[in-house]
Amino acid sequence: MKAKKLFTLILAVLMIALSVVSVSAGTLTESNPDGQTEVKAHIGGTTPEPGDVTYIISIPDVVDFGELHQVSENRDVSYKVKLEEVNNLDTDKQQINVYVKDQYATVEGDQEFYIANKADAAKKFSYSVYDVPAAEIDDDKTSLSQNTMTQAAGYYLTGFTTQGEELNGNLRFDQTQLMGYNLAEIVGDYSGYMIFFSIIEDQ
Repeated sequence: MKAKKLFTLILAVLMIALSVVSVSAGTLTESNPDGQTEVKAHIGGTTPEPGDVTYIISIPDVVDFGELHQVSENRDVSYKVKLEEVNNLDTDKQQINVYVKDQYATVEGDQEFYIANKADAAKKFSYSVYDVPAAEIDDDKTSLSQNTMTQAAGYYLTGFTTQGEELNGNLRFDQTQLMGYNLAEIVGDYSGYMIFFSIIEDQ
């Protein structure tokens, strides 16, 4: 009987511990009574076999332009994509390519990157994505969307072969886009999604 009670107690403590881990960082208050949480899951099609290529690439969780203004200057913010771990990649023949696009971009349609007003998605502004830091952007350097996106996966961003390799890029928002608008008409929070895609391809 004691063993059963002890097992029940351990199970209860374990469930409490697990529930604590799953609690999000969001908060609800009397002045902010509602909120939302993204619910995600992944179902893998196959289980890696010994010798299969496996990898982990880190991408930014959030990239924030901060508060934008009606001024004639760019707002730059950096982002990083990094090959954190890789196993069994044949670096003489293979590399892990990373592509990126706006959440709504298509090969046949609009290929720009946008942030849209959360309350009215029709109010949106474009931003530029570069595969180099802000300091390396000059008149000769084009943003990804100044090219033509020919693949559904998006614009080619970089190729990795070695663990620890990283790409340090830049997002640029041209604040002159805001000029000519009545601020009262465009005020609010804006957001959008960059969709990253990775695949093992021949060099």
